Amino acid sequence: MHPKAKRLLQILFEKSFRYSREPVYPLSSGVMSRYYIDCKTALSYPEARELMGELMFERLSDAEVDAVGGMAIGAYPLAIVFSDVAYRKAGRNIRAFVVRKEPKKHGLKKHIEGDVQRGDRVLIVEDVITSGKSTVEAIARVREEELQVVRAIALIDRQELQGKNAVEQCGIPCEALFTLQDLVDLVDPGKESN
Repeated sequence: MHPKAKRLLQILFEKSFRYSREPVYPLSSGVMSRYYIDCKTALSYPEARELMGELMFERLSDAEVDAVGGMAIGAYPLAIVFSDVAYRKAGRNIRAFVVRKEPKKHGLKKHIEGDVQRGDRVLIVEDVITSGKSTVEAIARVREEELQVVRAIALIDRQELQGKNAVEQCGIPCEALFTLQDLVDLVDPGKESN
């Protein structure tokens, strides 16, 4: 594993990953799991954000996109760091946007916030893919605005509930920097909680 990826995985493990012998963590799907991943905790740290942006950009540097975004709230910081790294490393002006679950009730009442225009080619980002529901919802929303979704990437694929498959059924190639198994492999069985 590349040293940058190894370091980011360690940060995610230390700051964002929780595990138990018994399934005690309720997921948004309603399923109980032995594992919980909260990437927002790791996103609190500038080193983690920098590594996330660099690794996503390295993985997708060949993607011809005008903008990057996803569902509020987890995807927005990822969109920003991807955009920043693309500009800093390659001089590419890839704009960041966020998709709201519900449009604002005031102002322009938009579902999508950011400078995107009809026909833009976009990358959808996600922190964790489980069922794929929020990524699929983001794809549907941006398509309603006549944006062209070209790819999707997550920090972590839980490899549960066919989430990656759900995204790919939308006709969008989907990948992840890490899997749940990558985090589980770092668990010392003698130190599990519960």
